[in-house]
Amino acid sequence: MRAAILAASLAISGQALFNAAWAAEPAQTADAATANVEPSAALRITSPPDADPARTYDDPAAALMQADLDYLVREAHRAVARGDEDSIWAVLLFADALEANRLPEARAVLEASPGGMASNISDLLEPFLLAAEGRVDRGVERIDAGADSLPAPLPQMARAMLFESAGRLNEAAAVYADMLDTLDVTPPGDAEPATAAEFERSLAATRTAHAVYRAAMVQQRLGHADEARRLYGIVEQFAPNSVDVERNLALLAQGQPPIEPALTPKSATGRWLISLSEYLTQSESLLAAVRQEGPSEGLQSASGALFLQLGLILAPDASDWRLYAAQQLIAADGLDGAQRIIDQTPNDSVFAPDAQLIRASIALKRDDDAGAIAAAERAVALSPDRWAVLATAGDVYRQAGRSAEAVGAFTRALAMTDDPKDQADILGYRAFAQRFAGNIGAASADMRAALALDQSVDTRLLYVSILMEDPEGWRDGIQVARNLFAEQPDSVLRLNALGYALIQRPEGLEEGYRLLWRGFNYGQSDYAVIDSLGWAYYLYGRFEEARVLVERANGLSPEPNAEVLDHLGDIYWRLNRRDEAREQWRAALAAEPEALRRRSLETKVSRGMSEPAPRRRELPRVDLPDRPGERSDL
Repeated sequence: MRAAILAASLAISGQALFNAAWAAEPAQTADAATANVEPSAALRITSPPDADPARTYDDPAAALMQADLDYLVREAHRAVARGDEDSIWAVLLFADALEANRLPEARAVLEASPGGMASNISDLLEPFLLAAEGRVDRGVERIDAGADSLPAPLPQMARAMLFESAGRLNEAAAVYADMLDTLDVTPPGDAEPATAAEFERSLAATRTAHAVYRAAMVQQRLGHADEARRLYGIVEQFAPNSVDVERNLALLAQGQPPIEPALTPKSATGRWLISLSEYLTQSESLLAAVRQEGPSEGLQSASGALFLQLGLILAPDASDWRLYAAQQLIAADGLDGAQRIIDQTPNDSVFAPDAQLIRASIALKRDDDAGAIAAAERAVALSPDRWAVLATAGDVYRQAGRSAEAVGAFTRALAMTDDPKDQADILGYRAFAQRFAGNIGAASADMRAALALDQSVDTRLLYVSILMEDPEGWRDGIQVARNLFAEQPDSVLRLNALGYALIQRPEGLEEGYRLLWRGFNYGQSDYAVIDSLGWAYYLYGRFEEARVLVERANGLSPEPNAEVLDHLGDIYWRLNRRDEAREQWRAALAAEPEALRRRSLETKVSRGMSEPAPRRRELPRVDLPDRPGERSDL
């Protein structure tokens, strides 16, 4: 029905809203009385400390980067007052009215939205408003009438959460049981999807795990311990080492309810918005991939971020999603907004240690190494028995330049688990820390031990990455890379791993060049394979061709990449663009490279390059289209 075009319509309206600047200077053109409407208390606290009441942003996405929903609700009132019609404004005003329990106002917002009660937005939100009004059965009927074309298991989750919010747990359990009868609960594999079914499974993984987790909690509340335990076991296959699952299993053994409070109509609405946020973000990301768009600055999906932040206002107990919302803003460099979101995590939450690790990430982004280490140590003190917390703290030490402490943390974490996959993961962490510190032999030894425990794709890819730099281990790394590539020869990721490993040694250069050319034609928006091919051109003495490719790779990289910038500096030096070369090397140093690269960069910045340039040679013949030209041709 109408909801079948939900993702497209919301993506279009979200892009129209969040990509446009304020065309009409709304604070000046809106009706004064409407412009001064006060948002609900929960939304007012999202205002930045000491914020100017007359503050403005260049666009709404900038307000989301600050997690300033207070401003956006005020802006929604101003937009409606000047006659703007956009469904996103209705979402903001609806959430504000529902949070304040102004139910008639929430209904009036939906009635006044574009399309009224027949709109996509009303299809999504009215069922939860009906539950808040005490009409749960009518809400379920509304879902059946308007939102049943959403991908599974979203419609079933909406129905079940409505019953949960009314305390009708047996009916919720029945909906979840029907859902599980048709839901594919096979976790996605660790390899890249090779079939349409595997791709669909990968896309649905988060939604599936979330739905099964809710079903498990309902069974736990009903006292059905065996069924709850079975469902938690399914969730653990999707998300191993989840602290909330572990805690709920412990409570289940004691005959206690789960850690999460029971749903209310308001918190059910918040959880619903959070579920929709994940779907929106995924849809917009796929759309960008289909269009082969390079990375853009800011939020991956502004409309998805809006739904997520509003969902957290209505369901403040969703601390796991709060972590995700903060990470989303960190990735977009919205550090102040991320800090304010994560600071709302309760100190007694099972996710409090994870919140400290998010604070450490924010501190690292701010070049506050001491603050990052302090936050990591608080995380470990809060949860000394979780190896994942200790290992993540170890990676904070690594990024802060404290290699000995990093290796020590990983070593302690290693002793805390007997699971071979977990041990392999920790050894991989430690290997990366050893490599970062310049201890290539120790890094290779850890990766050999990891590979003996675990043959997953991730472990093998890291094995190739570590051993390609070890003269004693290069051939072993190449063999593992060949096996990976043979398993899935159309994978750009695996092709790049093999091709880039090959060109590290003269005897592998020709084969690596041919492979990377093939990878380039498969992945012309993949910065890693473009940089690898550019570096192969450099090693053949073809500096101008190398420049075209590595400049493109640098432009496509989602954040400054020390290796790409180092390559670009070397290319500029060979082209006698010495000042630009040093500029790139300094930028590579600022990107905090591993120890060996850092020492090399420091030497090049101060003295330039002293080793002879690769001599210009004929390129191997490749039966593919013409060689790459200028960036505009790509």
